[in-house]
Amino acid sequence: MTGIYANSIKDKTGTRQLASDSGSAWNWGSGLPSGSIVQVQYSQTITTASMYPVDANTNYVLQDGSPSTSASTTGILQVNITPKITGSKMWLQVSWFGEMGNAVATNMMWLIYRDTTILRAPEDQDRTRGITGSSLSYYDANADSTPEMVSFQYFDTHGISAGTQITYKLGLIQSVGNLQQITTNRTINDSNSNGYERGVSSICAIELAP
Repeated sequence: MTGIYANSIKDKTGTRQLASDSGSAWNWGSGLPSGSIVQVQYSQTITTASMYPVDANTNYVLQDGSPSTSASTTGILQVNITPKITGSKMWLQVSWFGEMGNAVATNMMWLIYRDTTILRAPEDQDRTRGITGSSLSYYDANADSTPEMVSFQYFDTHGISAGTQITYKLGLIQSVGNLQQITTNRTINDSNSNGYERGVSSICAIELAP
């Protein structure tokens, strides 16, 4: 039995490389059709967390315990991805479950950190800026057993060369007041009862060919 072996795959013209053999794995090349999925990296957490105190009008990486305001802080929902193709885009997907202090849910925006750069809507006077707000499971302010949910996506033209790792982290900013609490994967009053839900949160980075 015979086979055909090659260390690269090119298009019919022989000029655009579709994939190459690195010796341990196949890597996509720059000849992929635009928008093709190059790789998928994700992080998912089932662990509960409580972030306190969260002050007003301050950018935070989502954390556990007493939070730092440093953009370099390790978050509880973050993912690392190293671009394989220079000029690619990242399709970011986030799903979060938890609860916030009274009235925070309607006055908070979620954002994403690319390393230490914040991704969100452009500056516009005094408006609180992010990518999206939260969905509420109860119509009124309630910091007890009524979780909030977040599900959103963002397309990042990152401008980072192939081979350089990027870290994406979920972040937030709220405008209610200081000393607020935000819990992840649990309600604020986490009683052992079927009326106090728990969930799972995740973040996903998908590299798209340019």
